[in-house]
Amino acid sequence: MAKKNITRPATAETALLSDIRVGRGRDKRRLSDEEWNALVRMLAIKTDPESFDVRSLAPEGSYLARLLRHFDETDISYAIPLMKLVMVAASWLTQRGATLEVPGLGDIVPTHWIIGLAESGEAKTLASDEVMRILSLDGECPVSQLAAPGSDAQWIDDLAENNGSYWFQDEVGKFFNKVLTSANFLRIKPWMLDAYSHKPISNRLKGETQKRVIERPMFTFFGLTVSSTWKMDIDLSSMLDGFCQRMTYFIAPPRTDTDMFDHYLYFTGPKTEERRADLHELWQALCCQEGAAGSYTLNPDVLPYLEEWWRSLRATWGDTSLPKSFIRRTGFSLMRYLPVLHFLLGKARHPIDLETAELATRFAEYHLQSTLALFQDYHQNGTGQVQKVFTLRNQLQAEGKPATVRNINRKLSTGQRANLPAALIREIVAILNKIEEVPDLISADMKRPQKSGALVARLEEIRARLKKTERKRNERRLRNLRKAYLQDRDCFENAMAESRDGPVEDREEDVVLIEEDARNVVELSTRRSGT
Repeated sequence: MAKKNITRPATAETALLSDIRVGRGRDKRRLSDEEWNALVRMLAIKTDPESFDVRSLAPEGSYLARLLRHFDETDISYAIPLMKLVMVAASWLTQRGATLEVPGLGDIVPTHWIIGLAESGEAKTLASDEVMRILSLDGECPVSQLAAPGSDAQWIDDLAENNGSYWFQDEVGKFFNKVLTSANFLRIKPWMLDAYSHKPISNRLKGETQKRVIERPMFTFFGLTVSSTWKMDIDLSSMLDGFCQRMTYFIAPPRTDTDMFDHYLYFTGPKTEERRADLHELWQALCCQEGAAGSYTLNPDVLPYLEEWWRSLRATWGDTSLPKSFIRRTGFSLMRYLPVLHFLLGKARHPIDLETAELATRFAEYHLQSTLALFQDYHQNGTGQVQKVFTLRNQLQAEGKPATVRNINRKLSTGQRANLPAALIREIVAILNKIEEVPDLISADMKRPQKSGALVARLEEIRARLKKTERKRNERRLRNLRKAYLQDRDCFENAMAESRDGPVEDREEDVVLIEEDARNVVELSTRRSGT
């Protein structure tokens, strides 16, 4: 069967690797897909900083980047406001009936379930509240919310009244511990497992003749907790349970450009309110964009690109200690990211394109890195970091010894050796040896370390140039959205009026009451609210 040609997004890696030729003389050719993916992994390993830069998830000039700039004069990790914005946007879309249409799969609802971990003192709750304050500046909360439950019976009653809502759970580790151990919360676990796939859930209180059924339960879930106490609340066996596997995780890396002693108070000064008002106005413009609450579709080249990305995870994640069930669910969560990021980029009226798809893969890989780090915290001995290989490779070369896979393995601990894909290192070294030239960058007589160093240097040059273009493109898009919104401010008021009637599944006709003899069944309404 002929192999499909994959259209790749216009990233710095794409621009760099497109120029590379392998082979000698007349046998020179472009990189194969396998060689391309191997070099992408090498560049990621050699250029990624020790601490993940969350700002790489916020394209230059976009609304996401502008929101993060509001937190520049604090020591708060950028991850918390970024993920809070994503979750509120996901809930806003869910409550207005927005879906992603994928042929064969049907409609995918953007009901993210995400848990964030950060150390104590990282101002997690304050950062979350600040984002909600910005998005609610006119006094109207942008989404319907579920209250933190006091029991499982209260939880299902609240969900029946507010199906489709946004659930924010602080100290989520302690709450999950109650769900797994306390008699008052035990039924939440099976109900949430069914709600993950939108399967019906039901409950009947003692003495009642009718049973309340939620035919298609849905909600977005955002939990925050302290990293150092997570293991105390959730042991490894609970982490491997199907309940915790439904969540997507992120670890909020601490800021490296500042610390708490640089900032006595947050969000002070005469320009603070001006920034809040500006960000709120842009949020309103995003909500009013054409197609915001409609059905999102994929450009023809997006699904092949995502399939190729998924296959590339075999080499980078297939041999790690991260359970495959977490990899699978994180991979699928990318589909829920697509409409949310497309909305936040201000492109709702267009089909989802490669730019949005590539950004979604960055979010997914951030979740994979975070989840692996979370598991490694349970197993302190198994680091499994491929980056270690390149440090040892440089050490061997400095010692005048050949940097072979065998010599590198000799320097690894038992735990590192167990998780390290030696085949990947061998593949990368072999490709570097085959590269003959890159115009104005690499010559045929260069040594392997010189070639890899030149590739990384060129990559940074291209990345800087593309960021400048990206910023101009996103700033222009936001200007156009703001202009359209200012010409018709009523569009946002109409959208908020719709939300006050309740979210998409929160209507009286959507709550099913089943008599004891199960003969009186009322079908759910299938109507959806529009823009």
